[in-house]
Amino acid sequence: MIIDFFTVLLTAFVVILYIYLILVRKSILIKSVKRRAIYGIIGGLSLLILITITSSDQTTDQIIRGGLSILLVMSFLLDSKGLADDRLILGPFDKNGVMYQDIDKMALLLKKKEIRLNYFKDGRRGPMMKFSIPLEDLLAFLSGRLNEETEISILVEEDQ
Repeated sequence: MIIDFFTVLLTAFVVILYIYLILVRKSILIKSVKRRAIYGIIGGLSLLILITITSSDQTTDQIIRGGLSILLVMSFLLDSKGLADDRLILGPFDKNGVMYQDIDKMALLLKKKEIRLNYFKDGRRGPMMKFSIPLEDLLAFLSGRLNEETEISILVEEDQ
């Protein structure tokens, strides 16, 4: 049983990736809501890789690589964005994020069971984030972190 150098390298990459994603996930205090379709797509893709691995005759090295491939695909489930203590984290590899004091304006759109948050920094709009927490909790969280000059607009979507 000979394991290729690239398999060892892929194993080290997967371990480091999971450690990093878990650390980023722990730094987020209020997590953004994910689309539910993502879970089905990632589950289906992982199942497809698993079926491919088990249905063909492969060496131990290829089976290990297949298992690591499943772990790489499943890492998208750890993909987190949300509100950290001092910044907005816009994705799992967003090392710096957007500091709260750099935000000029924030817009909150209230829908039925979610809040859509959008921010403006230096005259440019940032990506939208969705949250499923009460508005009062979100405003209490943001009030101590945003600058006093930061404008917060709250829009309510009427039922149609």
